[in-house]
Amino acid sequence: MRLSSCNDLPDLWKETYDLVAQVPRGRVTTYGEVAKALGDIAACRFVGLAMSRNEDIIRVPCRRVVQSDRFVGGYTGGGPEKKIQLLRKEGIEFSGSKVVDLDKILFTDFKTEYPLRRLRRVQTDLKRHLVLTEFKKEIKFVAGIDVAYDGDHAYAALVKFDFESKEETARHVVEGKAAFPYVPTYLAFREIPVIEPLMDLVDDETVLMYDGNGVLHPEGFGITSQIGVVFDVPTIGVAKRLLCGEMPRVSSKRAIKVVLNGQLVGHALCGGQSERPVFVSLGHRVSQDQAKAIALRFLTHRVPEPTRIAHIVAESARRGTSHK
Repeated sequence: MRLSSCNDLPDLWKETYDLVAQVPRGRVTTYGEVAKALGDIAACRFVGLAMSRNEDIIRVPCRRVVQSDRFVGGYTGGGPEKKIQLLRKEGIEFSGSKVVDLDKILFTDFKTEYPLRRLRRVQTDLKRHLVLTEFKKEIKFVAGIDVAYDGDHAYAALVKFDFESKEETARHVVEGKAAFPYVPTYLAFREIPVIEPLMDLVDDETVLMYDGNGVLHPEGFGITSQIGVVFDVPTIGVAKRLLCGEMPRVSSKRAIKVVLNGQLVGHALCGGQSERPVFVSLGHRVSQDQAKAIALRFLTHRVPEPTRIAHIVAESARRGTSHK
């Protein structure tokens, strides 16, 4: 069974431009306020990116979007000085490069359906299907998936390994446009449509390692967990940095427990000659100990081989063809 998670995704670019088009003459808003109107302050950086790519400065007056610290920020229509010049003509006062009395002219009365809130509800609904118990079937293969980007063009690679011999058995690459932008904690909505063709190659004898977090995540439901639930496959998250949780500062152990609010949420593993750990957690339909054991089995270098080789293959595909 596959659960829906990426059907009818909002066009976040259009939503952002439509919001900025609402800011009237003589008023300004901030990148953060636009992000909140999208439904999550986490989208603040994306709003800045959208403004930098704005091609319709007449309908979408990105000059009226400034920084929350009152600095004017950048402007695609001619740089900060041009932005100040245009805003002065609209009655906005400045002290140097800072807006005067921002609170009095700040526009926040957006008409919005908060599209990111809807996606957060989707994640909450999916999390109810999360299975945190050991995978009982015989594991014949472990596959790794990673995605590389050239702008918004994505290259997704799957590399499959025999569980017993640890030998590579297959590799596949797909590519396409990632229509949904990168917004922290919403990465699955960007990558699931890209990797979906590869998921037909993950059968019920395969455990999937993914370059991202599972339950070792502030929401307890990272991209690896969401992919596992959506496609109903056992998944293990492999991340290069720690998003949350605590672990001993000094330890000679190869596997260090990561704990959050008193609960085991993953392990820090050191492999090869690297002293920098990777952070492994269950994604879906495996246990924490099982996720650790499988990752250690394939830990020749810093990163377990399935995701390490998938990363190399995806990056090779990205470098092979340029899509701007």
